[in-house]
Amino acid sequence: MVVRLALLNKFQAPARDFSLFSIGFVRSVHSMFLLYNTLLFLVFALFGGGRYDWAYSWGAILLGLNALPFLYRLIQQRGHLLGRGPVFWLLGVLLPWCAFGTLFYVGLDNPSHKLLYPGNLFSPLIPLEFDPTLPSTPHAARSRLFLLFLLGLLCLPLNLLTAPIRRTHLRRCLGLIVIIGGLLAISGAVMKLTGNPKLLGLIELREPIAFGSFFYKNHWAYFALLAAGCGMGLYHSVFNRERHSGHFPEKSVGLALLVLILLISIPLAEARAASLVAAPLALAFLISVLRPLRQRRPRAALLLGLLALLAASGGLYQIAQPQFERSIQRSEQELGLYTDQGITSNERLAAYHDSWQMHQERPLWGWGPGSFIHIHPLYASETFYRNDSPYPVAYEFTHSDPLQRLVEYGIAGSILLFSPCIILALGLRRRVATNRISLWLLGACLGVLLASCIDMTFTAPAIATGFLLSASAAARYGIETRRLNRA
Repeated sequence: MVVRLALLNKFQAPARDFSLFSIGFVRSVHSMFLLYNTLLFLVFALFGGGRYDWAYSWGAILLGLNALPFLYRLIQQRGHLLGRGPVFWLLGVLLPWCAFGTLFYVGLDNPSHKLLYPGNLFSPLIPLEFDPTLPSTPHAARSRLFLLFLLGLLCLPLNLLTAPIRRTHLRRCLGLIVIIGGLLAISGAVMKLTGNPKLLGLIELREPIAFGSFFYKNHWAYFALLAAGCGMGLYHSVFNRERHSGHFPEKSVGLALLVLILLISIPLAEARAASLVAAPLALAFLISVLRPLRQRRPRAALLLGLLALLAASGGLYQIAQPQFERSIQRSEQELGLYTDQGITSNERLAAYHDSWQMHQERPLWGWGPGSFIHIHPLYASETFYRNDSPYPVAYEFTHSDPLQRLVEYGIAGSILLFSPCIILALGLRRRVATNRISLWLLGACLGVLLASCIDMTFTAPAIATGFLLSASAAARYGIETRRLNRA
């Protein structure tokens, strides 16, 4: 009788997963921090992707609060967390990041240039004498803004990876991301298809290439990809519970529709790189959705899959034909310029060429956080001089996150910044059990990471926060799954 009741509770308890707020959820400090970071991510998404100075400054403080529970647990357990000792956490993770923050913060007092017009980001520069053995910057205020936000951002995975968060609470926050993302996708699609520049017909965005609540359409696409990854993982969790209930699987169908809306919004936003990385993820999701039917009726599953692909592709093209045509024309134009006139005729390729020249000038420590917009005019190719102007049209970002990190942080700074990420991934991989939610989340993160090689993906606080939140949630869900399996 006891065993029967235990099994009954085991299979019936998850039915409350999508109740976003409960007494137990609110009382848990760890779960509250999870909800706190989720809401912070969504606030960035709702306000232009976080592309405001206040988002960087306040984001640094609000994200930095994640350090408090992490340090408390580290001290309480004497440096032992997740089966790893003080050497791993103090020397492998915290020491490189602390050294990175200290060195580059000291570099704020080692200016390499001075802006002729301090209030203008595109102001000409006056070279100054500086110490090349230390980090430096041409604009201390902008560098401080980007540096502090980055340091605050690094506190998020430390907290979420080590916090004992229940899987139920993780699923609730992922569900919240999917719902908000779906609503933003619908509003963005309405804006795009009707030609209305105002969000919900009320809020006017400042950029002509905006989509939804994001100032930059590509940033929206990466947000949609992360939100879709959350929905894909949740779909299987919900479907496995609903298929044994005997009722219509309304939650599973709702999640599948939200995922579909999010995926359709990516090519609708004319985000080419994001569309390329989203396509295999969408195909894999379609196969996984049809798998239960394929086991019973393989011909019906194949037929439904083909019909779904034809309907989705045909309907999407019919709806967004003007957007697709413009995107194709842009690609053909860029390819034609590259073929006929060489590498510098394509602005993005020219920016890559200029960035490499900048890196070779200061390979060790780079030019400082957020410095690309100031230094690029000094190395700008002929492509950026238009209408015989004596001043080039400079890029704010490189359109390649790895290359920009190399330009701004150098080889030494990049090693200090990214080596703890590799150490965390390798050190905790055996603590993570394989499960569908983690795999779909990591699949979306991998897509965003690949796209960042040819785009300025992580320059938006919303995308940087969402990426680390999704990756940390995937790892945490796997850790909790392994713990439950062992129990």
